[in-house]
Amino acid sequence: MKEEQDIYNLPKGWIWVSLSDIVVNSKADIVDGPFGSNLKSSDYQDKGIPVFKIQNIKAGHFLDKNIQYVTSAKSIELERHSFKEGDIIITKLGEPLGLACKVPAKYPFGIIVADLIRLRPSKIIDTDYLLYLINSEIVQNQLKNITKGTTRSRVNLTQVRSIKIPLTGMGEQKAIVSQIKSLFSRLDEAESMLNKASGQLKIYKQSISKKAFEGRLTEHWRMETNPEPAKRILDDIDVERQTKFEVDLSDWKSAIIDWEKDSKQKIRPSRPSKPIVPDKTSEEHTSKMWAIPSGWEWTQLGFITFVTKLAGFEYTKYVKYTEKGDLPVIKAENVGAKGFKKTKYSKVVAESVSHLKRSQLYGGELIIVFVGAGTGNVGTIPQNNIFFLGPNIGMARPYGNIDSKFLEYFYQSPRGKELLLVSAKAVAQPSLSMGNIRQTPFAIPSKQEQLAIVQMLDYQFTLVENLEKSITTTLDNIIILRHSLLKRAFEGRIVNYNSNESVLDLLKILDKERIEHLKIQKQIPRAKTKQTTQMKEKKSLLEILKESKSPITVQELWENSSTEGDVERFYSELKEIADQIVEIKSETESLLSFKNEN
Repeated sequence: MKEEQDIYNLPKGWIWVSLSDIVVNSKADIVDGPFGSNLKSSDYQDKGIPVFKIQNIKAGHFLDKNIQYVTSAKSIELERHSFKEGDIIITKLGEPLGLACKVPAKYPFGIIVADLIRLRPSKIIDTDYLLYLINSEIVQNQLKNITKGTTRSRVNLTQVRSIKIPLTGMGEQKAIVSQIKSLFSRLDEAESMLNKASGQLKIYKQSISKKAFEGRLTEHWRMETNPEPAKRILDDIDVERQTKFEVDLSDWKSAIIDWEKDSKQKIRPSRPSKPIVPDKTSEEHTSKMWAIPSGWEWTQLGFITFVTKLAGFEYTKYVKYTEKGDLPVIKAENVGAKGFKKTKYSKVVAESVSHLKRSQLYGGELIIVFVGAGTGNVGTIPQNNIFFLGPNIGMARPYGNIDSKFLEYFYQSPRGKELLLVSAKAVAQPSLSMGNIRQTPFAIPSKQEQLAIVQMLDYQFTLVENLEKSITTTLDNIIILRHSLLKRAFEGRIVNYNSNESVLDLLKILDKERIEHLKIQKQIPRAKTKQTTQMKEKKSLLEILKESKSPITVQELWENSSTEGDVERFYSELKEIADQIVEIKSETESLLSFKNEN
């Protein structure tokens, strides 16, 4: 903590305190969630008492998503790990850890899981002031130092209770919070506008792609150029496919002769396959195809490219990765939503896979992820680069007059990708067969128009990408500015505040709170008797249940009871009458009713 004190030079009148110094009872007010076996997945249900998980806690805000619940009986059992409105919840695991937010008003009480910490500050510190502090570098740097060198970042309660924070008087706390909120609201507004602009750029990019492959982007270009019909390309490809097979067959026969002369010492060359005719376009494919201009043609990927993959037995038998390899291998990780990605490649010895000619890549091939989370992602192998086709990647090598970049843009467009994924099997993980890929429809214009469309899309996409980079940079700067504002705030440099109030007076108030708390703890048995009498006058939980004509939810019981928003009091009373109530579980919720013995 000495390092933090040196960095943050506190103004006169401020002091350093630990988190345990700003709560009434550190063992009761700074607690973590239940041990794993005390709260299992089988305890969760669709309604009841809410359970907060690590994914719900973000820096400064609560993510109200995928909330699960437990029964009231379970919540009573886990009372020590409960929260109520106004508490602060902190993550004690993850990257980064130490994210903190307040319990939202929507959830007046509930339970936290093991990877969270519930902090219940005393009235000597403003809750928002403390929340900003925990999410600032002052606390975050301490957490980093605590977890430095660990394989998985995690903190324990003792470490959290000892974290140091700067404390000033309540008036200045509130002034600082007010100024931070004012400045942050402006940053929030700017951030919202930038995120909106980013979303609009994505929509614009999709719109441009749609226009391109409907032929609307080059409508005036066609009128001025009058390109040849795409039918000629398809006719030429038919000839090229057959010619290529005949050449490959001739080369194979020569290779066999050489292999036999060499006393069959090397691996026997594989006979080339005849050109594969794709399966007919399915009805689902047809339903997703669109109108194209006169002169364009609908065809299939298997007609205009040579589609293949590395066979499984070839992979296991011949592909051996080695640091001494001289041929980089393309894998699924090399294809993202935006195309080809460079990585640190696995490598093989080129000579060891030289007989697997169809898996050699020379540049310009379309590569397609055909299994896993990235199924349907496509990219183009950079020109004049030699690679080897690895696992989970299909290759489509274009014939003659098909521009590889046009092919990539087509299947990266929302409608093109939808065509590609029509036949994807959704089992444990999505997948495409080579037959599915060959069967996929493709809208083809003349070679001239392909090039014109690629040129237009390159220009538009470059503009969009540059704008996206500017937005990302500005959003990153907003994050930096937030941290800078918090640092200035807790150095006492964000507001000019003059007051005679003393922090020591706040600590004296806390001392009184603690003394009062101890008195209450000692008097609990007597207080319960007195409380029961008072509750009968105001309607206790038991009275509500007795008077109810039908079972009610825990939420209804909470809202209509005289516990007045005190979750500890609610739990205490619920415990006292546990043997007099019946819990009725349905598929969607848990209900309570009075146990009528008669």
